[in-house]
Amino acid sequence: MVVLSAAVLTKSGRTLFARQFVEMNRLRIEGLLAAFPKLLGTGNKQHTFIETDSVRYVYQPLEGLFLLLITNKASNIVEDLDTLRLLSKVVPEFAGGTSEEKVSDRAFELVFAFDEVITTGGYREYIDLRQIRQNLEMDSHEEKLHNMVKKTKIDSAKDQANHMSKVIKSRQREAAKVGGLVAPGMMAGIGGGDAPPEVVEETMPVVPEVREEEPPAPQVKVKGMKLGSKPKAASLMASMASEEGISLASVSTSKKKSEPVVPDVVSAPLAIAVEEKLSCQLTQEGALESFDLKGTLSVTATNDSAAAAKVKVSGTPPRGANVQTHPKVDKKQFTEDSTLALKTKFPVGRAVGVLRWSLQTSDESMVPLVINCWPEDEGDHVNVNIEYTLQRGELHNVEITLPCPAPPHIVSIDGAHSHAGDTLVWSLPMIDSSNASGTLEFNVNADTDAFFPISLTFESKSLYYDISAEADAQFSISKLLTVDNFNIQ
Repeated sequence: MVVLSAAVLTKSGRTLFARQFVEMNRLRIEGLLAAFPKLLGTGNKQHTFIETDSVRYVYQPLEGLFLLLITNKASNIVEDLDTLRLLSKVVPEFAGGTSEEKVSDRAFELVFAFDEVITTGGYREYIDLRQIRQNLEMDSHEEKLHNMVKKTKIDSAKDQANHMSKVIKSRQREAAKVGGLVAPGMMAGIGGGDAPPEVVEETMPVVPEVREEEPPAPQVKVKGMKLGSKPKAASLMASMASEEGISLASVSTSKKKSEPVVPDVVSAPLAIAVEEKLSCQLTQEGALESFDLKGTLSVTATNDSAAAAKVKVSGTPPRGANVQTHPKVDKKQFTEDSTLALKTKFPVGRAVGVLRWSLQTSDESMVPLVINCWPEDEGDHVNVNIEYTLQRGELHNVEITLPCPAPPHIVSIDGAHSHAGDTLVWSLPMIDSSNASGTLEFNVNADTDAFFPISLTFESKSLYYDISAEADAQFSISKLLTVDNFNIQ
């Protein structure tokens, strides 16, 4: 199937928004959309599609609106109808309804959602509503790092401003004391009982003396007032703890938190990003129920020269993985020597996913981290032992979250913890071969079945499909594995 355009129109034929997936000029798409209301009365009332000499209109009423797909006549209408059904769920989900006002207000969100369903070139992605929602809610690690650095600079500037304010006030008080001792009128007022107006009049010269004692130039030259200076490590750690939702109390009593794992971004004309997202479900006994890994290699060209580049990849995908290239990638070159080259050029300034892979497996050894939780009833309280075991890679910023209805009494812990409401978070900056296993033991007043489900988040540069790349242009490459959801039910 090839979808030329997806649009939402009113019953009167006014276009609220339209998204094109193939290259078309404005007059062409406006002409196709304007023709639809006129053709609507000529079609078979038992069907929701209309064919012309060049295109096919596939549509579905949405209360007072029409959801419309414009496809070529060679397109598979069964797949078109399936795409239409999915988009009919996407519109009310991301617009919050099917009224004209809501669709117009949320047009950009709908465009992004439509892009998750249909790729550039008009081909359908095999995706469901839950995955669309997850993809649109993805965090940007670059944005998170930028915000942390920005917040650290602001906090550092505020601290220095408060410090300098205290210094200035202290100097003013010292100057006021010195001026008061030499003011004859004040001494006269105290000793001779002069009227208050005379005392005030005599002490007025003290104000200029305070200003003379205040050296303006040295105040500006304090190093901490420069916003461009590097933040102190303690301030950076406080900002990172705040961004990750960890209490300062728990951070201060634990080891320093490692910095977030972010892509190794290097300024280069060609940027290659390799990302994997993991979803995993296990039982309380440790049996693997589901393992779903999705990976993408995307390329961003920053200038016209880099847009013509070719990327050669190497590496062995995990056993059982399904690897696909973008429809616009020259499949012959990729098959012969693993070279990723578009049939045209890479678009400038926009990331393009050219290679993707997925893996579903029942092999429990593929799970990167195994969690073993043992609650035991000891009469007046429950003793809980939790153990983690690393099975592969190196994990950063690990957080193990479990229900805990009351503040726990910690017996022993590897790492740090925080408790808020009815949730306990066990945090470890890094897990590698040096601390491949660790335990948390605590006592709490609760039921033995109150500590599930357990969820896990982490970041890693140890990918399942560890791709290396070469290019005929200067390039940078980043690799990152993150967690979509990892639960122990």
